[in-house]
Amino acid sequence: MDPDHRPLLSAPRGERGRMDFRALFKKVESHVVAIEDRESNTLTLGLIIESILEDFEEDFGFSGARLYVSDEGQYSLESKFGSGNNAPLGFSISKNYPPIVLLRRKGIVYMDLESQGVDPDLEKRLGVERFAAITVGAGDSHVIAFSIRPDRPAPEDDALFALSSIRHAINLKLAKDKLESIILQSQQIQMSLLPGESVEFPGYDVAAFSRPAEVVGGDVYDFIRINPKVLGVAIGDATGHGLPAALQARDVIIGLRVGISEDHKMIKLFEKLNQVIHGSRLTSRFVSLFYGELEASGHFIYCNAGHITPYYFRTKKDRFYPMSEGGIVLGPTSDPTYQRGFFRMEPGDCLFLYTDGITEAQTVEGEEFGESRALDYVRRNLDQMSARELIEGLLGEVTRFSEGGPYTDDRTIVVVKRLRSEDG
Repeated sequence: MDPDHRPLLSAPRGERGRMDFRALFKKVESHVVAIEDRESNTLTLGLIIESILEDFEEDFGFSGARLYVSDEGQYSLESKFGSGNNAPLGFSISKNYPPIVLLRRKGIVYMDLESQGVDPDLEKRLGVERFAAITVGAGDSHVIAFSIRPDRPAPEDDALFALSSIRHAINLKLAKDKLESIILQSQQIQMSLLPGESVEFPGYDVAAFSRPAEVVGGDVYDFIRINPKVLGVAIGDATGHGLPAALQARDVIIGLRVGISEDHKMIKLFEKLNQVIHGSRLTSRFVSLFYGELEASGHFIYCNAGHITPYYFRTKKDRFYPMSEGGIVLGPTSDPTYQRGFFRMEPGDCLFLYTDGITEAQTVEGEEFGESRALDYVRRNLDQMSARELIEGLLGEVTRFSEGGPYTDDRTIVVVKRLRSEDG
C-alpha cells in the first residue's frame, strides 16, 4: 500500500450501534479519490483493494480479495490480496455461473455456500465459505470478490451498503474523464429544477442559495406552494458530487413535488421516496432530505431524513433548537420509520437550513468552519440583515475562512425569517 495513503478509521456507528451511512460514504469516497491513477485499471484497483482490506477488515470480517477481469465468456483471476485465496492466477469462472449472473444484474452480491445458485465445490476450491462481490468498470469489466470470515459476518444491510458505496466511488474514479463532457451538458438541466433564490410568502422573508463544488452537484433546495397559506420548504444532499449526485437529487425533488401534488401525508411521502431510492440500481447512493410545511400562522411541521441538523432560532429565548425529528437518510435500508417534528415561529424567529459544505469547509491546515461559527453568525446578524443578506454574508465568511483549503463539497443555505410587524 502507498505509505502516503492513510487508512480509514473503522466504519462509523451512530446511535444504538447503527452504521452512520453518511459518514461512511464520505470516508470511502475521500479515500478512493486519494488513490493515484496508474497506467492500468488493474494497478489502480489493486491499490484500492489493499486499502479496503486494511480499512474494513474488523468491521466486515474481510480476510482476502480477488480481482477478476472480463475475458469473453468468463472472468479470469488477475490478482489476489490478503489470505485464504487458494485458486491460482488465471483461474476462470463462467459468466453463466448463477452468482455471476446475479452480480452482473445487481452490481453487488453477498452470499455463502447455502445461497441459491452457489456451487460449494467451486467456492471451496477458491477457499471461500462466505463472500461478497462487486462489479466495477465500464461494461462490468472487473469483478472484486471479498472473502468474509464465517465467524465475523457484519449485518448484511451494512455490508451491502459499504460495498455498494465502494463500488460507486471506484466507478466514479475510473470514469471521471468520460463524465466531464456529460456533466457540462447537465448543468442547465439541474439549474432549471431549482426555484428562484427567494420566494414571496406574506409575513416572511425567505431566501436560499446553492453553490456546487463542481459544475453540478448533489445539493438541492425547493420551495413548494401547497396553497396560499402553506409553503413547503426543502433542502437535500445526495452523496457524492457531479452528475450522479445531481441526477439523484433531481429524482428526489421531482418525487417530492409529485407526492405533495398527490396529497400524500408527510411520513408516507418519505417512506415512498425511500422505497424508490432503495429499489433503484444506484443502491450505493442515498439522499439526506429535510422537508417542512410552514403555515402563515407560524406553525411548522417537518421531517428530517438524515440531513445535517437544521436549526430553529427562537428570538425570545435567544436559543437555537435542533430540528432532528425524522429518521435515517433515504436509500440504504428498505423499511425505515420516520417521525414528524413541530415548532411555532413567532415574529423575529428564524429557520436556518444548510448542507455540510458550510460546516465542513476547511482551512489549509484542515480546521473546519464548524457548526458553532455558522450559528454564531446567524445569531449576531439576524436582526440587522435580511434573509438574502444573511446567506451572502455567511457564504462570504466561509469563503474567507477556507481560502486556500480544499473546496470539495457543495454549499447550500436556506433562511426563513418571520417578520415583525414593524418590518412590514
